[in-house]
Amino acid sequence: MGNLAEACDCSINMGKHVYKLHQSAEPLLPTIHTAGDLVAKAGTGLKPRRIRDYELIYFPEGTSGVYIAEGRVYSLAEPCFIITRPGEWHEYRYDVSQPSRHLFVHFGFEMHDDAEERLLPILRDNGPARIVQTDELHSGMMTQLLNIAYSYPTRIQHRGSSLLLALLEELNGYVVDHPLEREQTVPPQIVKAMDYIEEHLEEPLTVEGLAERAGWTHEHFTRLFARHTGRTPREMIIQRRIERACQLLLYDETTVKEVAYAVGFSDENYFCRVFKSVKGVTATQYRKKYYNPRNRGLYPASKGETPIPPNRILFFAGIS
Repeated sequence: MGNLAEACDCSINMGKHVYKLHQSAEPLLPTIHTAGDLVAKAGTGLKPRRIRDYELIYFPEGTSGVYIAEGRVYSLAEPCFIITRPGEWHEYRYDVSQPSRHLFVHFGFEMHDDAEERLLPILRDNGPARIVQTDELHSGMMTQLLNIAYSYPTRIQHRGSSLLLALLEELNGYVVDHPLEREQTVPPQIVKAMDYIEEHLEEPLTVEGLAERAGWTHEHFTRLFARHTGRTPREMIIQRRIERACQLLLYDETTVKEVAYAVGFSDENYFCRVFKSVKGVTATQYRKKYYNPRNRGLYPASKGETPIPPNRILFFAGIS
């Protein structure tokens, strides 16, 4: 039998990976690059991209939006954390019927020879993309991280980094304690139907046509579509057309009649009635109230529970 020193330096083979046990193998302390609390307009999103650091995003409210990472679709129907790793292709498609708020932090690590071994499992390549938030501690820690970022920016790399590491440790422990929790994914037929609606808003769209494209019956398609998006296909078409109309009203020099035709309405009066029923104001009133070209992609939001002003991004360190 070997001595204690030999035992502490042993290697454990697990599949293709070799993990070494060291008394000093504590997790790496992250360096925070940027942080913010944003509220995105309904129907917006982030196009496919890659980033060079890690990103932790917290969605405090469930919506019908989705997160797509490396071709897999994750529902945002429940409050959750999203973890994106360096180099991963990913995108966001936010709820088409309501704004989507998210708190985020970008961070990185000083890389050493044993850096990969010292990363928490949730940050490794095979870690989870989405963690459903069921503990108020997690949301409170994320909120406090943003509090520090705004109120004490000069201490972000001390207080903030330590708090971020603690949050990641807690999330990692949650995943370990709940190994059987399964990701809620959106069927690809529903994602393709949403894409088709988005790309053909100005054309005649029918639920029957969408169901046929999905290869499902009208009843089956409608039931699953409503389950995963929170709206029937017909409601989604109307909502998406009105949200597209909002973008045209705010950022295009077009008349209300031209906007109506551009989003698939053949009758201006009918468009105006639908627009007011959805938005609570007329199209003209909406344009006057919200027009601000500097805020493209961001929803006019009131101050939330953190002292950081909404739609503010704070920069702390460069990315090498």
